[in-house]
Amino acid sequence: MSTYNEKNTEKNNYDYSSISDAELMLKLECFADQTDDFAQKHLLSELMARYSKMSKQVEDQNLQFKKYSDNIEELVQEKVKEISASQIATIHALLKAAESRDDDTGTHIERTSLYCRLIAEKLYEAGKYPEEIDGNYAENISKASSLHDVGKIRIGDSILLKPGRLMIEEFEIMKTHVDIGYETLESAQATYPENVFLKIGLEIAKNHHEKWDGSGYMQGLTGEEIPLAARIMALSDVYDALRSKRVYKEPFSHEKTYTIMVEEIERHFDPVMIDLFKEHHLQFAEIFDELSGKKQ
Repeated sequence: MSTYNEKNTEKNNYDYSSISDAELMLKLECFADQTDDFAQKHLLSELMARYSKMSKQVEDQNLQFKKYSDNIEELVQEKVKEISASQIATIHALLKAAESRDDDTGTHIERTSLYCRLIAEKLYEAGKYPEEIDGNYAENISKASSLHDVGKIRIGDSILLKPGRLMIEEFEIMKTHVDIGYETLESAQATYPENVFLKIGLEIAKNHHEKWDGSGYMQGLTGEEIPLAARIMALSDVYDALRSKRVYKEPFSHEKTYTIMVEEIERHFDPVMIDLFKEHHLQFAEIFDELSGKKQ
């Protein structure tokens, strides 16, 4: 006749790992009302060991999946960047062709892009407009700025290249380039509704001729009713236009341009932008001189 210790030893030596989870649970239920704590603890230990092993396997699988997912996301982002770069390059080429009609040096797009980037970077550093400007904003607006005059593609040379002041009727036609540009980009955004490049481009194309005091066109917006991107573009565009030769004017020096723009502080530009311009105006001059290839 076996003793309690022998029975206990048999329980000690029983290999619970060879039975299924369901059988383990059944044995736990059978032992629940018995005083044999050892068997219950042994069964619980086996279940916990299995749970730990399973958890480790799940954790390892999740880690592998995360690495795979991160890699896929990285590859997707790289591909998006490639596609975006290709699309931007195509758009840029088309806009350059249009720009060459009324720009003496053909680098207006590049210069205004760098002015916009400079302004956005300085605003970010100063903590201005934090609800709109993040670490990616400067890059995004520098690309989207190239779309500001896309509507001029449909303005005739008789108006765009007129060597003198435009008649009232002609100026009304010229002003329509903001609506034409907006409508062109709006149709593209319908296909790519989440595209940040197009979103900022729409804001700029539609509103970059608005003025802080409401005297601009086409909507007569005032102050911060004007989208931030358009306020940045307005300062960049005016600076470059004043510095550049046009069919209707000779180029102005940086000093004369600076004076004109500062005088426009309460009428044309966001005061925050003009304060920033006054602080960093020499960098505007450097950008213009470097990309135009000449001092003016």
